[in-house]
Amino acid sequence: EKWRKQKSSQPILYWCSRNMSFWSSISFNLAVLMNLLVAFFYPLEGFRGGTLEPHLSALLWMAMLVSLAIVIVLPQPHGIRALIASTILRLIFSVGLEPTLLLLGGFNLCNKVIFLMSFVGNRGTFTRGYMAMVMDVEFLYHLLYLIICSLGVFVHVFFYSLLLFDLVYREETLLNVIKSVTRNGRSIVLTAVLALILVYLFSIVGYIFFKDDFILAVDRIPNKTLGMLKACQKENGENLVIEDKERTCDSLLMCIVTVLSHGLRSGGGVGDVLRKPSKEEPLFAARVIYDLLFFFMVIIIVLNLIFGVIIDTFADLRSEKQKKEEILKTTCFICGLERDKFDNKTVTFEEHIKVEHNMWHYLFFIVLVKVKDSTEFTGPESYVAEMIREHNLDWFPRMRAMSLVSSDADGEQNEIRNLQEKLESTMKLVTNLSGQLTELKEQMTEQRKQKQRIGLLGHPQHLNVNPQQPA
Repeated sequence: EKWRKQKSSQPILYWCSRNMSFWSSISFNLAVLMNLLVAFFYPLEGFRGGTLEPHLSALLWMAMLVSLAIVIVLPQPHGIRALIASTILRLIFSVGLEPTLLLLGGFNLCNKVIFLMSFVGNRGTFTRGYMAMVMDVEFLYHLLYLIICSLGVFVHVFFYSLLLFDLVYREETLLNVIKSVTRNGRSIVLTAVLALILVYLFSIVGYIFFKDDFILAVDRIPNKTLGMLKACQKENGENLVIEDKERTCDSLLMCIVTVLSHGLRSGGGVGDVLRKPSKEEPLFAARVIYDLLFFFMVIIIVLNLIFGVIIDTFADLRSEKQKKEEILKTTCFICGLERDKFDNKTVTFEEHIKVEHNMWHYLFFIVLVKVKDSTEFTGPESYVAEMIREHNLDWFPRMRAMSLVSSDADGEQNEIRNLQEKLESTMKLVTNLSGQLTELKEQMTEQRKQKQRIGLLGHPQHLNVNPQQPA
């Protein structure tokens, strides 16, 4: 923090540190450009300045001025690239390719120095001492890059080719390709040791039984053919074609080298390069078994084991990368709640991670607590500062959010209100049913009384009719 305060007091250094990614992009583009020039025009002595025709030179001057005007009026990346390209072409045809490469290399060296200062400034490495700088792997990588730039400027331009490996550092996909070999390096190394043991055993068998079959064709350098072993000569017209062959298994060491070099590089194993035996030979069956065993055990099994480990590791790294990206997209970095927890809520997941739990707001608050004078802390700031000193993250709202708490409370109140309304309507319905039941009882009582009266009036003792008189 002290280094950042000192840096902010120096406007130029502060501006350089804020544009660190821009300096890195310039370094990579310059490395690619210089390697293209070296690849197409090396050796540089054959390309001198002043070789362009007058009308083409004037056209190039015009293109450079037009691109400069476009950049001044409308500064866009494409216009800047066109200006840089036309300027470099103008330098090549004016002063020559070698001075242009020297100028680009010097510019790249200065740019990398600025980048390294920006990197150290943003990391605050100056205030942590030299041991922190030495133990920082990323700082050592950029320091090595700076050394290679210096070697390219002062020693030889071929050192610029090493700068292209910066693409591996810049691209995570290529970094995973490298990790697919180094992550399970122990398994790969042990499998390679098994392959070497098998090669050693096959070399011993070949040395004992098939020493005469290890005869390989060689191409000797002209004027150094004294002492050659001439196996056969073929005459084609007036030209004499000489095929040279050598015995490559007269010692066990040479046998091991032959089996290791030609056996692993041949698609069918060591049998592809050995002498083709006749079926009349007594060891023909043994040679067939020897070639097949080497093919199956070394080429098919062991080498494919190594390739399988590399491919599986790369697939695991790719799935881990996809899983990390999925977690970053669907999980809040602060509270750890997933997207589905905010379905059918008043606050969406996007609003939650942007407003309620913005991780950059938490970072700014941590920086504020570190920069602010402890005597001016508020209660929450004192609590958070103490937690940060103890590396304790309990002050983070893990698996909870205010929006979900408020929405849950509102939901409970709505449920209680609905239950009260349902209870009131049920009470009214019970009261109505009670009244209707009372009325029904009264009606039933009246009907029963009427039936009793009708029964008394219809009795024979109460009628003035003679039962013997016919009707």
